[in-house]
Amino acid sequence: MFNEMAWSFLIQTVSGVVAVFIGIWLALIVERRKRAEDAADREAAQMVEFDRALDTILGSVVKNTAEARRVLRLINGPRCPRVLHADFETAAWYASHGHFVSLCRNVDQRVIFSQFFDDVRRISAFVEFRRDLHVSMTTQHLHKSDEAEIAALSEAVDKRLAELAEDLRFCGVLLITDHGKPVHKRLMGIQTPEAAAQQTVP
Repeated sequence: MFNEMAWSFLIQTVSGVVAVFIGIWLALIVERRKRAEDAADREAAQMVEFDRALDTILGSVVKNTAEARRVLRLINGPRCPRVLHADFETAAWYASHGHFVSLCRNVDQRVIFSQFFDDVRRISAFVEFRRDLHVSMTTQHLHKSDEAEIAALSEAVDKRLAELAEDLRFCGVLLITDHGKPVHKRLMGIQTPEAAAQQTVP
């Protein structure tokens, strides 16, 4: 009788301990799975934010590249206006780059986009400099002896502006080619592999 009671007690104790261990093990598995799901949800939400920021920035790259192309065409054309207006913009970069920089894991990508918008600021400042130069040339009375020097300066300024516009245009094309979505590539006139495949199909 004592043996049966002892055996029953031992079985209940062991089963209780096993149940506790199994419960802890199951709780750990559930917790680990919940953490993995939460991490996946967080990652997905961050990717959505990153895609939104990148899309905004790429749209600005397309716009600034098109503006660089327009400025280049005017500078190299026969009827370039003396007072040149350019519509470069950096607002989208300033509004989105915080999210972009914090979420972008590719250092090279962060650097090249930052360099592009630094170039946008540089060409904007140079366009303003050119405009101020031509306004001052128009409003001030110049001696005939100064005209040749001023003409040479104006030509040098236009040459430098053309170089800046070409650099910005080239960098923008590279950015969209490497990182742009099909819609950005179409806006830039860059042929996507899908479009090329459709053209080859009879």
